Amino acid sequence: MRIAAVVVNFRTAEATTAAVLSLDGEMRGSTGSDASSDSLIVVVDNASGDGSYEKLRTTFSEPKWADRVVIVESSHNGGFGYGVNVGFRYVVDAFGVPEYFYLLNPDATVESGALAALVEFMDAHPDAGLVGNTIRNLSADIIKAFRFPSVLGELEGTARLGLLSRLLHGHKMVVDPGGTSEVDWVSGVSMLFRGEVFRAAAGFDEGFFLYFEEIDLARRVRQGGWKVYFKADVETGHIGGLSTQMRDETRRMPPYWFASRRRYLVKHHGRLYAAACDAAWLAGHAVLKAKLTVQRQRQASRPYFGRDFLRYSVRHLLKPAPETERRRPSPSASVLPSLAPGMPP
Repeated sequence: MRIAAVVVNFRTAEATTAAVLSLDGEMRGSTGSDASSDSLIVVVDNASGDGSYEKLRTTFSEPKWADRVVIVESSHNGGFGYGVNVGFRYVVDAFGVPEYFYLLNPDATVESGALAALVEFMDAHPDAGLVGNTIRNLSADIIKAFRFPSVLGELEGTARLGLLSRLLHGHKMVVDPGGTSEVDWVSGVSMLFRGEVFRAAAGFDEGFFLYFEEIDLARRVRQGGWKVYFKADVETGHIGGLSTQMRDETRRMPPYWFASRRRYLVKHHGRLYAAACDAAWLAGHAVLKAKLTVQRQRQASRPYFGRDFLRYSVRHLLKPAPETERRRPSPSASVLPSLAPGMPP
């Protein structure tokens, strides 16, 4: 199979339907063929429990969708990465490893020609294991590419102080490469993998419920000898936070964000580095609060964010959660065996 795509749904049936509709024509156009065997969209319902699965099954039950869209029901809501792995396992079991594997958020829409451009880029760059693109949010914010988290990056990101940001410019997590280039990681809203690369990495680490899972996977792709690219001239529209309500900054930061952040840092850098990153985040947060106080400004922020962060950090400083110490074995391991870069599936 040339391209398989997965969209994970959790209580967003209408948005997921729109995402699939935007993706369908792009999928067939990207394969250069209308043959159903060349492409497939798998929609995984992550145990929504609100009738989403039934709605999606009804929507895509017409004969024209046969062999183009498959609706799969997950046994439980194990998070975004878990749902993606469920979809990938379905494709592998039914058709083998696809040449390309595309992920699209359920609250995103593919611009005309976007997927074809990503596939063309991958065809022309055999060293690319993963490519992402520009994300245009509903709020008009534009997301491009990122550096991996670091101590100085955490300090700069929370302090938001002009002089400090200029001094630490080379450590900023959010970056604008100024064009298509190799980067550390890309947004999980729109990601195109080589199928063999996704399989070699054993998919997403299902120990992450939500957030940081795409950073972890991009790092493992790079560790496997592949490159991660950002393609600047391709755009994907994105609502953002539709199923998680993360756009609502009147809500406190959910516990799984803290857990995922810590899991990533401990997994790749160890407990001491994770503690240093926590200290840098808190120092930057204190600088921001001091700046706002001096300037007599108020800035919208999540309630008790700093307090919650400090509480979680102290709680796990000497007693880290066991699941952060190593990658938790997942059901995907049996169907996602390791492959060396370039080895045929």
